[in-house]
Amino acid sequence: MSQALEQFGKYILLERLAAGGMAEVYLSKSTGAVGVNKFVAIKRILPQYSDHQEFIEMFKEEAKIAVNLNHGNVVSIYDFGVERSQFYLVMEYVEGRNLRQILNELKKSNTQFTIEQIVYMIKEVAAGLDHAHRCIDGTTGKPLNIVHRDMSPQNVMVSFEGEVKIIDFGIAKAETQLEATKAGTLKGKYGYMSPEQADGQSIDTRTDIFSLGIVLWELLANDRLFTSNSEAAILRKIRECQIPSIRKINPSIPPELEQIVNKALAKDKSLRYQTASAFHRDLNRFLNTQYPEFSPHDFSVFMKNAFSSVFLDQRRKLVEYSKVQGSPAEDKTVVTQTDVRPPQPPRRAKVDPDAEDKLDIDTSTDIRVSLDPLKPPPRPQGGTQTNISVTQTRTSVGTMTRTPSSGTIRGPMPSSRSGLPVEEITGWVMKAVLLLALVVGGSWAYQNLFASKKPKMTASTDPGRATTSEPVAEEVPINTMETASNAPEYTMTIHSVPDKARVVLDNVDTKEYTPFRKTVKANTPVTVRLVREGYTDLVTTVTPVYEAYSFSGKLERLRMMASLSINIVNGGANPELVISGIPVDIKPSGATYTIQAGVPIKIQARNKTTGLSAEATVTVPENERRTLDLFLK
Repeated sequence: MSQALEQFGKYILLERLAAGGMAEVYLSKSTGAVGVNKFVAIKRILPQYSDHQEFIEMFKEEAKIAVNLNHGNVVSIYDFGVERSQFYLVMEYVEGRNLRQILNELKKSNTQFTIEQIVYMIKEVAAGLDHAHRCIDGTTGKPLNIVHRDMSPQNVMVSFEGEVKIIDFGIAKAETQLEATKAGTLKGKYGYMSPEQADGQSIDTRTDIFSLGIVLWELLANDRLFTSNSEAAILRKIRECQIPSIRKINPSIPPELEQIVNKALAKDKSLRYQTASAFHRDLNRFLNTQYPEFSPHDFSVFMKNAFSSVFLDQRRKLVEYSKVQGSPAEDKTVVTQTDVRPPQPPRRAKVDPDAEDKLDIDTSTDIRVSLDPLKPPPRPQGGTQTNISVTQTRTSVGTMTRTPSSGTIRGPMPSSRSGLPVEEITGWVMKAVLLLALVVGGSWAYQNLFASKKPKMTASTDPGRATTSEPVAEEVPINTMETASNAPEYTMTIHSVPDKARVVLDNVDTKEYTPFRKTVKANTPVTVRLVREGYTDLVTTVTPVYEAYSFSGKLERLRMMASLSINIVNGGANPELVISGIPVDIKPSGATYTIQAGVPIKIQARNKTTGLSAEATVTVPENERRTLDLFLK
């Protein structure tokens, strides 16, 4: 089928991606020389706003500002113009989704970002904000003092490749200035304002930091921060700026990260991060310190798997859109060319018949070899020595003649010392080499195809009998051994909520804690046991089905808890302590271990130096504390 698409100047509008109050965004394509295509996003003003002179002036001014932005975490602006009385911006096309769309999609599958993924995204956004805040006007050399004013999940794009980019710089500012007095214009974005912005005070770059802090808090808490039934109530909450403790909502969050969140959300601007670069620096330090194994590649794999169907469908669309051919700019529509022929195999070069006569190239495959000429020639009368000379390979094409009977190329006929023509001797040599190749090849085929199938014979205790044995290692085909040794391996990352849970894989204690990373066999089930004091053990089976596979398990708090203090006698300087089969760290004297109440708990201790050991099984009632003395023997 052919589909009518709109030609918009030198661009082809392929698909509408979004539409707002005053503008709409299209996936578009620009066509260069020799069919080179580039996909872009075009944001054009709706026709009903094209006559609003005040808005047009602000749109022009903000477009000039946006063109100055050039950073990997900011969507680039390529062009600005007017077509059919509609102002438009040509922007970088990000193949992905905005953060709000991603969160809505993850909720459907009961999935959420991990802490390191959240910190990575906010860190990247902070880097883009820092560039915008420090941006210099290319024409005057003066600071532009850009403030985004609408830093919300809707304006953060995350590509399927794991790139994080800010969108709508400048346009949000123009819309705010124009429509600030109209009720409902900022509906849905009130929840991301700073206290000074909600109070109608003057704002600076620190208001973007507060808004980004709200996004960080919501991602970590998996909930909204400022929300209510009315806009007035939301603004009141923002002005009061009562920030709930993020660690009370999500205990797995490290204290260092909570400090970063609280500083970004400080009500007093002087106590807040003064620059986005300082915010970025603390997030980057935390990520490198707490999660040194994190890789943006793993985040890209997470995005592609979370949106696998959307990602593949979008790739197919882009392939089809690349076949669309443009039309002159005067035409309003262009029709896609869906009849695209598959690539044809390369044609064989034409052979000149005269050239064949000159070179005698036989392209047939029916080759028959006669072995009669291989019979040894009669020895000369005068002696037993036979001298064979090899003809030179350099020949003159101009002197070659074709003999119809044999089809061979003949030139002048020099003679060997034995009196035989050199050409005849050369023919015997070549045929002898061919026969030798046939003999060697047949021997090899026999050994590999027949001899290897015969059972090996081994000596028996009975002298008159031989028995068959199992095939030895040398008889295993090489490709089979390579397949076993080259089995694919995937990197599996295990997270827990809360983290710092001990990891046991296939009943083997790794002695490491979550987040935990290990290379395992692809598509092979792994039994995972996560153990953390005060929580019920999580036991499950995980099968890594793709590279950089990630698993996150949520531990449930013990409903019936008790406290146990353990004193180890004769334990030495560094004894071993095992509770319910899992080694635990030795706590100072007087400290207690949180255990399941009302059930038998097995306690084991050992002195690493002397080998002395002891074990006991205790049952502690709920909300009680007991002391256990283990005397190693």
